[in-house]
Amino acid sequence: MNVHAPKRGSPRLSLGETTRGSTNHWVGVVEGAVLIGGVFAVERLGLFDLQTLPLHPLVLAVALIAAQYGASGGIMAAAMASALALLGGTLPQRVVGEGYFEYLAAVWTTPLAWLVIAVLVGIISDGHRRLLQRSEQALFEVQKERDLISAQYEALAARAKRLERRVAGIENGSSSRR
Repeated sequence: MNVHAPKRGSPRLSLGETTRGSTNHWVGVVEGAVLIGGVFAVERLGLFDLQTLPLHPLVLAVALIAAQYGASGGIMAAAMASALALLGGTLPQRVVGEGYFEYLAAVWTTPLAWLVIAVLVGIISDGHRRLLQRSEQALFEVQKERDLISAQYEALAARAKRLERRVAGIENGSSSRR
């Protein structure tokens, strides 16, 4: 009985590796600043009239940052976008006869929508990230179990081979004595 363990090469994933982008939060800050600053520059320089679009491009920038870096990154991006939009001089003009609260509602509706989008997309992204980390942990544990089983199989195969040789030697020795 010739028993041997097949050698298989399989991809290994150590627990410290990440499968998604960089976990460095400063990279997220720079990405957010570039995206939001780029949209703000296009708007301020008048290269394109963003008011004609049905959806403000900062919504996409905030959602992208929230999807990539989670709820905290999305909230930071929404805060940067709100600060640039409100302090950058793109406030709507107050109409004569418009109440103070109606004007505040008109001014803060879009930034609050950005914040809500950032939180919702970020929560979904964080949930997916936690699920991926649990899957990676389970994969790491299964790989350890597989390696342990493989090592035990190797040891048992070697022992079986030694026992086969011993039995074959005893049988050869007993048949040669006759």
